[in-house]
Amino acid sequence: MNARPAAVLLVLPLVASVVGCSISVSSWSLSKSVRSSSRSSDSSSSSSPGAAERAYEDDVIDYTRAFARSHGADFRGFQADIARTAQEHGITNWEENPLTYTAIGEGLGHAEVSDAELMAYKRNLSGGDDRKAALIQQGYDSVH
Repeated sequence: MNARPAAVLLVLPLVASVVGCSISVSSWSLSKSVRSSSRSSDSSSSSSPGAAERAYEDDVIDYTRAFARSHGADFRGFQADIARTAQEHGITNWEENPLTYTAIGEGLGHAEVSDAELMAYKRNLSGGDDRKAALIQQGYDSVH
């Protein structure tokens, strides 16, 4: 048997998963930009303070779901994207905002991550803060 076809068969799933990851997060970005345009016109007609927080929460849930489904493991990149999302929504100090962590948990619940993956997200995103880990768990549990 020629080693070249075997190598292609071994590399092909890896390439497909990387491409799938890129497509998944890209489609989230596209749908987010469509939602953001629609929300910005909605928010100008609505002065409800809860509407902005709800839009932020929805975007964090959606992004987390897309990230987890793409089997992302770049937690720093994930946090940077959450920071950008918070900034876009006028949320300051997102790292101390309980809504951020419950929304992350909900996104993980919708992505149907395993218990081990949930534990990894809680450990990496809470920074050792039991309250933040509990909020992620609470958001996750609200979906299940």
